[in-house]
Amino acid sequence: MSIRDLADSDLAGRIAFAVGTGRCGTQFLQRVLATEPGVAACHERNRINETFHRYCQWYRLPVDKEGFLQEKEKEIRQDLVENNFSFESSSYLSLSIPELYDRFGAKFVMLVRRPDRVVNSLWVKGWYREPYIQADPEKALGYQPQPMDHHFFSRIAPMGAIFEPWNKMSRIGKIAWFWNAINLAIAEQFAKIPETHWRIVKLEDLSYNTYLELTEFMGFESAVPEERYREIASGRPNALPKRYAITDWSDAEISEFEAQVQPGAEHFGYEYRVSNLPLPSPPEAQEPAPQETNLVRGAWQKLGRKSKGILKKLKGRALLR
Repeated sequence: MSIRDLADSDLAGRIAFAVGTGRCGTQFLQRVLATEPGVAACHERNRINETFHRYCQWYRLPVDKEGFLQEKEKEIRQDLVENNFSFESSSYLSLSIPELYDRFGAKFVMLVRRPDRVVNSLWVKGWYREPYIQADPEKALGYQPQPMDHHFFSRIAPMGAIFEPWNKMSRIGKIAWFWNAINLAIAEQFAKIPETHWRIVKLEDLSYNTYLELTEFMGFESAVPEERYREIASGRPNALPKRYAITDWSDAEISEFEAQVQPGAEHFGYEYRVSNLPLPSPPEAQEPAPQETNLVRGAWQKLGRKSKGILKKLKGRALLR
């Protein structure tokens, strides 16, 4: 089935995904949507399928996509047996946007978060704990031991001439590269699908009012009261201890962070110079809850249009300074 066949399909207008880097609020959005009547909302429901497709997309491997898409369709149709709408939040689908749009006519919400916050969270989770082993950086990365199987497929690396310099970076520098690469890759993919089918929201701007606008964008009216939304937000789902904030970083880590996130930070309107960032105040031990500010609408839609060609730069020398 292609997008041309969806007009009369029972799937039309009933599917949405949330994407991002991870540690950016997608699971929070899923938990709120899971309380909506008639909405089946899940988080990373098939990690191997999704991360394998991500791996193939990043390294541009000529792998048939039908198995990935048919498995997704089975999951979605199962959602819709007893519900009116299917929603999945998964950072692992962040490189699968054109395929999911073409197949299902799905809508997408990108959540983007302050780079130092994401880098800290992924550092705590153990990302890039060991240098990667690679004989030929022009080829797709070979197997690397990881705590869980899907981690190998999801924790991508740059290709070509910049692989070796990247591999010698601190973990902060490597994760900063990842934040930049994934966020700009999402924006580039959005530029390839209609503006009617995507939204970009900063986690720092996510509020109850913006949530209502997102459900309207997805195609249904929310039944979740503001009190319930705030209750879920205050719970800070999936929070991690803050063990390595910007105040702990070395001068080398700060330099790598600033150089790596600069393109994406400027693109999405974030401060990236560590000296200008607000310092964490103890006891800041949990991820910040979404704040009560306004959704940035039309301006964010323009981001995708100026993203063409960025993905090529991500794999070239432009990422290392």
